[in-house]
Amino acid sequence: MRKGVEEKKELMVAAMKLPMDVFLGEMIISVIGRRAVYVENYRSILFYTDTSLKIQGRDCKLLIQGKHLVIEYYTGDEMKVTGRIESVGLEQ
Repeated sequence: MRKGVEEKKELMVAAMKLPMDVFLGEMIISVIGRRAVYVENYRSILFYTDTSLKIQGRDCKLLIQGKHLVIEYYTGDEMKVTGRIESVGLEQ
């Protein structure tokens, strides 16, 4: 049932030519080489060490792994992570 509702929302947002990420609450992830990751529209930080960071999105989790990871800044809806980025992946 949830999948049908999500599909209808996507069709409605597309028909109105509105930005999908804003209206559907999707995370926006920008990776800058191996040195920085920008994350927008996240919900919370679940786990953080200098080698691993797990972030909760609306319907998935983002896992960033590397060395010397530092959260340079974060606000209620965006953050910048720096260090030696080794992997970025999504979990359900």
